[in-house]
Amino acid sequence: MNTHTKTNVRHTLKALFLAAVMAGSPVVLAETDAQQTPAQNAGMKPMKSMGHMLLSKRAVKHLGLTQSQQDELKSLFDAQREQVKSLRGDKGKGEHHEAFKSLIEAEQFDKAQAQLLLEQFQPQKREMMLIRLETQHKVYHILTEEQRAKLKQLRHKRMAKKHHQHQSS
Repeated sequence: MNTHTKTNVRHTLKALFLAAVMAGSPVVLAETDAQQTPAQNAGMKPMKSMGHMLLSKRAVKHLGLTQSQQDELKSLFDAQREQVKSLRGDKGKGEHHEAFKSLIEAEQFDKAQAQLLLEQFQPQKREMMLIRLETQHKVYHILTEEQRAKLKQLRHKRMAKKHHQHQSS
């Protein structure tokens, strides 16, 4: 499978998941953070990158995070990682990946099968989104008002850069 096809499959999977979560959860609709990108709303990967981004040397320097804030954020992200790990249990990250891949590559789209697949893992994803929202709430309250403004600027820069890269590819 070439890179372009893999990217399309990933985008389709994210869109399917996002549609399923949004359709089944008015709470998620009401509580979705406006600062998140659609990719962040669709997948769980950003949970890890949020911690990496905030605790990177560049962000620590730009935001002026104190050592106390860094320690608090690190323990918060570690706790979040453990919550997600225990929620997953024995299930891997890509438990449904093959099923979705088969669905996408099939000659005819089976909408009933797609809905069944989405319903099977929707409660777990909803719980993960709840964990992420709670973590983001805590992060927001760890940062000062000035740091929040700087973080917002960093996110806008990052989104603009991603948007520019996406349009040029």
